[in-house]
Amino acid sequence: MNNTLHIKTLLIVNIILTSAILLSDKLLISFLVFLSSIVALILFYGSKKLGKFFQLIYKFKTLFITLFFFQLLFRRHGEVYFEWYYLKITEIGVFYAFNSLLRYFVILLSATMLGSASPYQMIKALRTWRLPEQINIVVSFTIQFLRQLQIDFKILNQNLKKRNITFKRKSLKKRFELAGQFIVPIIGSLFSDLKYKVIAMELNGYGINKKIQPFIYKKCNVIDYAIMGLFLFGMICLILM
Repeated sequence: MNNTLHIKTLLIVNIILTSAILLSDKLLISFLVFLSSIVALILFYGSKKLGKFFQLIYKFKTLFITLFFFQLLFRRHGEVYFEWYYLKITEIGVFYAFNSLLRYFVILLSATMLGSASPYQMIKALRTWRLPEQINIVVSFTIQFLRQLQIDFKILNQNLKKRNITFKRKSLKKRFELAGQFIVPIIGSLFSDLKYKVIAMELNGYGINKKIQPFIYKKCNVIDYAIMGLFLFGMICLILM
């Protein structure tokens, strides 16, 4: 993460962006929020992280394409743009197809940004909001859990390739069966690891006595407040368009 910016800035900007995309009711606004999310990702992590984001989209392209056409073909209200037998593309279908896709992308961008921060940085930022320590720990490690899940799946995929095991050329049913066999052990292992991390945090005094923690908190500077204000002002203007 950009060392000149505060972790709290990352949190607040992501809250603003995800709130704006959920409140958006126009394709243009959703697209502008998506572009703003890309700007935020580059601002906090540079262009390399943007490349990884597009790689992630490409990896799950089948899922996104399926969701897109599901919305496009099954939303049948509004003005009809194209109709052929049972196939009908309407104004509402086009809107929901593109708007849903942009929402998925913004949420994925937000998860990419938040998942790249350490749980300890998150705890430091959340504590400034005077939230209960238990909530700080759970939220911070849940974000880390999602990031670790992605890493473990990547390692698993690499190991399967070395053994010439692939999901390609298999039926959809077989793919779900194989995925289920791998997903359950991975998630179980992550929950176990998460449990021991939380226990370690509690043994160090988190949630018991705040004076025990050795964190030296760095306050937000002028640049942080300027960025938070700029994103907030920009999203309010877009929503009110």
